[in-house]
Amino acid sequence: MKKFITILLTLTLALSLAACGGREGDFDEKAPDLNQYYEDFMATLGADNTPAMMDLEGEFLEAYYPGLGEYGAKQSVLKAAAITSVPYEFALVELEKESDAKAVADLFQARIDSQVQGGAFYPETIESWKKAQVLTKGRVVALISAGGEQEAAVSAFEKLFS
Repeated sequence: MKKFITILLTLTLALSLAACGGREGDFDEKAPDLNQYYEDFMATLGADNTPAMMDLEGEFLEAYYPGLGEYGAKQSVLKAAAITSVPYEFALVELEKESDAKAVADLFQARIDSQVQGGAFYPETIESWKKAQVLTKGRVVALISAGGEQEAAVSAFEKLFS
């Protein structure tokens, strides 16, 4: 009888582990709405403090983030200040494959590095770019450069995943 119970428990454990193991790579957790995060954050700045932002598309997209188009995205928000002296930029991407997150994070970090190394032109703008951050949450990768509101922008982004 002990042998039967031991075999039954072993079989149950093995089946339980097999059932869990197959879901690991296939699980598709829903990412937050990245555009809603962007809109909500920008709304907190107030009409008088919200910088003029432009969508990064076509040539601008390739100039800012060379190679980003090679990675499949479920959603993306790619915005930059229309005036170069304003250190605001949001690149928010939910990738189709989590395995691409590191490569996209590296692209975003390269953007920050180029701005810090003089691409931002103005000393005050460069100082703000030094505080910009690249954040990765599973398949979601974000570059956030929000000037004097950097901490608030990062905090609001982090809350999306808590």
